[in-house]
Amino acid sequence: MADVPSLNIYFAGELFTHKDLAGNALLAEAISDLSDRRYCSVLPQNLARPGSTPQQLRDHNLLNLLESDLALFCFDGAELDSGTVVEYMMAKFADIPAVIVRSDFRTGVGDAKEFPWNLMACFYPRTEVEVIDAMSIYQNIFKEFPLTEASDMLIERRSSDVAKTLVRVIAQAVVDAFDRVLETPSAMTPDQAEAVYAWLAAMPGFKDKPEHIRQVLDNTLRRKRQRSLLP
Repeated sequence: MADVPSLNIYFAGELFTHKDLAGNALLAEAISDLSDRRYCSVLPQNLARPGSTPQQLRDHNLLNLLESDLALFCFDGAELDSGTVVEYMMAKFADIPAVIVRSDFRTGVGDAKEFPWNLMACFYPRTEVEVIDAMSIYQNIFKEFPLTEASDMLIERRSSDVAKTLVRVIAQAVVDAFDRVLETPSAMTPDQAEAVYAWLAAMPGFKDKPEHIRQVLDNTLRRKRQRSLLP
């Protein structure tokens, strides 16, 4: 995999709290670091445009997703974030190689034994899934950092080091999953790829000029073909 050029990852997940924002940024940085910058994330939280209308914000994120080479979807929570699920389905319509990562140890409402979420979000091609019990990993790492004084249990001076190690464990699993999913070829023919990307330029009802959107996705398809991501 050493000769693979840097590929852009659309990083999809919750971004509503400081924990979401910080966790996304730390994981994205660790993925880039551990992959020697083969995988570089596009964080939607960094794409926010002050003063945008809800549709402009949606359009901007969807277009960035479709332009991305790969996509990462964080499927955490007792219920999956609805926006992340929409983005996942858009990625599958576009045949974008994807990785789903869940670090939430709760079993959720899964209908399939393999996955702790609704079966309608399962079994799509060119997708690798990593279900990780972050709490168990955190506790195992925590045990490797000895206490120096009693106050460490209250004001945990080790916690940031433990958390950074946890993030790197998850990031390595994600990097390995991207390596695997890139070995899965597209099932589309060249004619199908052109038809699909032409339809994706129209299907979401982008507010921008249709000819501009079509040009962006034509360029996207051309670049993905050059990188052997699509036929």
